[in-house]
Amino acid sequence: MTFSAQTRKENIKKLSSDQVDLLIIGGGITGAGLALHAAARGIKVGLIEMQDFAGGTSSRSTKLVHGGLRYLKQFDVELVSDVAKERAVIGKNAPHIVQPSYMLMPVYDEPGASFNEFTAEVVLHLYDYLAETDEEWAHYIVDKEEVLKEEPHLKEEGLMAGGFYLDYTNDDARLTIETIKKADELGAIITNYVKAESFGYDDEGKIRTVRAMDTLNEESFDIDAKVVVNATGPWSDETRKNRKADTEGKMFPTKGVHFVVDHSKLPVSRTIYTDTGQEDNRMVFIIPRGNKTYFGTTDTPFEGAYEDPSITQEDIDYLLQTINHRFDGVSITLDDIESSWAGLRPLIQDENNDDPSGISRGHEIFTEEDGLITIAGGKLTDYRRMAEDACEVIDKAFEELNVRFDQVDTKTIPLSGGDVEDPSAFQTFIDQHSQDGTDAGLDQEDARFLADWYGTNIFKVYELLDKAHTFDMPLKDALQLAYGLEHEMILSPEDFFERRTDSIFFNIDRVIELKESVLEVMQKELGWSEEEKENWSIHLDERVREVSLEEFKIK
Repeated sequence: MTFSAQTRKENIKKLSSDQVDLLIIGGGITGAGLALHAAARGIKVGLIEMQDFAGGTSSRSTKLVHGGLRYLKQFDVELVSDVAKERAVIGKNAPHIVQPSYMLMPVYDEPGASFNEFTAEVVLHLYDYLAETDEEWAHYIVDKEEVLKEEPHLKEEGLMAGGFYLDYTNDDARLTIETIKKADELGAIITNYVKAESFGYDDEGKIRTVRAMDTLNEESFDIDAKVVVNATGPWSDETRKNRKADTEGKMFPTKGVHFVVDHSKLPVSRTIYTDTGQEDNRMVFIIPRGNKTYFGTTDTPFEGAYEDPSITQEDIDYLLQTINHRFDGVSITLDDIESSWAGLRPLIQDENNDDPSGISRGHEIFTEEDGLITIAGGKLTDYRRMAEDACEVIDKAFEELNVRFDQVDTKTIPLSGGDVEDPSAFQTFIDQHSQDGTDAGLDQEDARFLADWYGTNIFKVYELLDKAHTFDMPLKDALQLAYGLEHEMILSPEDFFERRTDSIFFNIDRVIELKESVLEVMQKELGWSEEEKENWSIHLDERVREVSLEEFKIK
């Protein structure tokens, strides 16, 4: 079973010729989770995404599965309780992507500090309680000396103590694609690069068709669906505006920015979650990842093109000021930033709150008079519960059509690659199967990386060894590209470098090194003309310049 460009062609044909029970517009984590849930119930479900899967918000988060500790400051206890419990569920279903880890929250005696020693203890205790955290991962508070022993580069002035607490590391784009692949395994009809353009109606004014366009060849076709769900995140209002009826805007997207530097420039041993020190009621993450460290995020209202939110000089100044204030002996400059990303949070307007940081991260589901169901808001961590809630509304729409489907509990459905015997001992799985990679000619580091990255899909990766050997690139990269083309519906170089691997963010020099070889392989495998190859090459160059902040560095 494959999930490739050929699969996409077949799926477009299916969507254009057969009626589906449910059509989901949007292939981020929300749409992906809903597709999995619906397919598991036996619903004939289709999903279309106008960009690549996770092309928007779901590849541009802080790349954690966390419960929203800071929302306890806003007394949003119910949200934290719901979300924090989901961390363990996702960790069990996708142990190759989501792993538990102790994170550090330093406590400072300074103006605008979120917590003091007492309130930090109270909040972390409540966090553990709401999340039903196992005793082995219970939080603990340490004194200033112990904090500096663990993280010696943290600013010493004003440091009072620190709290170590459980949250989960993650790769947001990988979580999305593995959810998509599982939905595909369960029978969902899924395609990227297909945009919903307009809606068609039955005699009673209910939406029953979606006019869609394949953005790669600009050919349009109709999809017949009994029920249609809008899961387009920040684009939710834009999708709703395609209806005949007047549409009141509900979304309030805010922008979050992250920067990546070499680990030597900002050496931390674990994720740190701290106040900015700028008396603005904001906190930031500083996260080690391989031989890099990244930090963010901002939280500012956004107006502009949602497809690619731009980073501003103000964003750069703000985050650099924050990091250089919080760490002693650290002086990060613009030139130290190797790559960056900006994403939009799909927040829902709150008439009683104009502070982006104070707007609830809860989700809402609403149904228009013409039957369009929209699910918006929420957090990446809560995607599975959002699907459960959406299905309750979808079921009501099905009942009006005298259609019913069995219920399922997706807590026990592993994502693609997550079928390990003991998710809590995933390192054992890596130890056991890294030998397969060394036997195939990889060094130990690359073999362990691939087992970690793909989980139980590593066996499918090694089935492509012969094909990978025909690619003019190192074996690890060749295997990843071969697998992505065969099983992850890669259609562009950016799909590969940014969302199937994380090279454009965490190893941007590698993108430049591999660019020509990857383009050659993709041209052959996908049947591109020379003009198409050149266009993709130009597009990738533009993306590299953008993420490396070249326009700011040459001023």
